[in-house]
Amino acid sequence: MTAADLAREMAAARRRHEEKTTRLLREARAQAVRAALRPGASRAEVEEKARNFYPRLNPELLAEVVSLVCPDPDDPRREA
Repeated sequence: MTAADLAREMAAARRRHEEKTTRLLREARAQAVRAALRPGASRAEVEEKARNFYPRLNPELLAEVVSLVCPDPDDPRREA
């Protein structure tokens, strides 16, 4: 293994680690909000709880949390 191969492998490992960390943070946020809600909570309640839990989170990430907790049934990206 050459130094260039090692550098490429290390960069790929860093990318995989960053992707895994991002996914775990996303799932943890959604789980925290989901656990704090009563069953059958409306989308507005989900949004309010997410904003209360994460007041400094940027709007895109808040919307992501809300979409994970309360998925849109018409969203084609939704997992079956």
